[in-house]
Amino acid sequence: MVLSASTLAAAVIPVAATGSAAEPVATAECPDPFPIESLEEGQPVSGLTVSRGTEPDEITGEIVGTLDDGIAPGMDMIIARLSGSEITNPDGTVKRGIWAGMSGSPVYAEDGRLIGAVSYGLSWSPSDYAGITPAAEMYRVRDYGGATLSRTVEVPDSMARTMRADGASMAQTDQGFRRLRLPIAVSGGLSDKRIDRTAERFDRPAQRLISGPGAGLAEEPTDIVPGGNLAGSLSYGDMSLTGTGTATALCDDGILAFGHPFLWSGKSTLSMHGAKALYVETDQFFGSYKISNPTGPVGQITQDRLAAILGIPGLTPPTTTVTSHVTATNGNERDGTTKITQQDWTDYISALHLLVNQDRVFDQIGKGSAAAGLTVDLKTATGDSLRFSRSDVYASSWDISIATVDDIWWQLYRILNNKFEKVEITDVTLTSDLEDAFRALRVGTVQRRVAGTWVTLDRDNTVRVPAGSTLVLRTRLLPRGDSVASARWVRTDVKVPNQPRRGGTLRVAGGGSIFTGTGGADSLEEMLRLMRRAPHNNDVVASLRVRTGDGPVLRKATGTTDSHTSGWRWFDIRVIR
Repeated sequence: MVLSASTLAAAVIPVAATGSAAEPVATAECPDPFPIESLEEGQPVSGLTVSRGTEPDEITGEIVGTLDDGIAPGMDMIIARLSGSEITNPDGTVKRGIWAGMSGSPVYAEDGRLIGAVSYGLSWSPSDYAGITPAAEMYRVRDYGGATLSRTVEVPDSMARTMRADGASMAQTDQGFRRLRLPIAVSGGLSDKRIDRTAERFDRPAQRLISGPGAGLAEEPTDIVPGGNLAGSLSYGDMSLTGTGTATALCDDGILAFGHPFLWSGKSTLSMHGAKALYVETDQFFGSYKISNPTGPVGQITQDRLAAILGIPGLTPPTTTVTSHVTATNGNERDGTTKITQQDWTDYISALHLLVNQDRVFDQIGKGSAAAGLTVDLKTATGDSLRFSRSDVYASSWDISIATVDDIWWQLYRILNNKFEKVEITDVTLTSDLEDAFRALRVGTVQRRVAGTWVTLDRDNTVRVPAGSTLVLRTRLLPRGDSVASARWVRTDVKVPNQPRRGGTLRVAGGGSIFTGTGGADSLEEMLRLMRRAPHNNDVVASLRVRTGDGPVLRKATGTTDSHTSGWRWFDIRVIR
């Protein structure tokens, strides 16, 4: 029987935050767990998994044995040899083997009781041996077990000899069982190289992120059935990050799946989706994997635990809405929307959202210039609503899209990880206008006006300025590299402290070379204020720092250009009477 999300949602009971779950009522979709101690070597088993589309294939096999504490202390792993679907060919030889995406595929005893879910496999070429998470452990997912997960499990010598006699290689048995990969598919057409680059820059696990299909906002939901596709999503829309596995059991109090964690976050706010499998790809090194298209959201994953994830159909997860409007001088423009379900990924996903929309509109990877804006709406733990807005200009001689999103990520990262208050970002609004002309300037000569004449400052000679006077400066900005920006002068007038006989420094810098921290802030509101007032990339800032007995005195003056400006000049200063 196929149980639809809408039918199951009507009987959903909210999951308790602590304590043990009641025993599920035995049904075809939620069968009783088979006792692991009653399993016997050679015992026939059957199961369900999807290799194409949404309808599960039947698989068969037999029990090989159990590995004590194979998954974690106190949690054994069941080993079975499986066949059918895309695992083996009709003659019994291995075809795709156990693939990534099978995680959660239910395995049943002959009497219909649930033995567990496929969750582990061998690497080093496809294999038909599967590691299974016991059903009883999955049903106890709300017990919050504190065990430590084993990602790799050694195969005992006696079992290894049997497996090699049946066709497993020495390399496979020596390597042991590994938890089946659950890669996070990043949509938007980004290449794996581009994903790796952004993951490294933005401090995310590159080894789990791969280019893949996305879960669009307009996708129709599909029913979830035992042995059918189930996806968990950190975001959906223009930029979706999803991991697809298999549903194990549909019980009155939720859907159990995967047989292992997704993010292992404990309580979870991931959205839950069905999926349509396209095909299973053979990988001779890491093991085969399934390619699928996630469908529309059907609920929320509320628990992400050692033995399983638990999803509640019909429950709507809280989301952060990211919207963007991107234009380019080539005439293209696009509006985009992404819903983020994982708050602590908001910085990364928002940056990727802008990146894929810029790539779509700019339609090239290369040099250029851009003007971008960011508005962040957030709520504090005390219920206050705050807004942060900032715009800036950017330039890059190699990849303007990456250069633009770097700063977007950094602003969001600082807000999310501020030291003052826990915040929830509710909305992120992004704008961007790109051109393929590289417009960038660099700081060149700095001059001072003395008695009506401009005098060039020399780094080797101390600049002597009268106390209480105004230091009138102008800075020559020159094109950087093959920039099309024109050279120009920018003036800055700095007030000199009225404290003679003091030494100090003068620094003239382009905004693109200035890092402004928020260490002086004593509250979240003050931190946001400092972030708003930080120099922009097209500013030229003259900073005069004078040493006094009470500490340094700092005076600043800012000039502005229309192009990204970088570089700096330093000079020693002496304040005189």
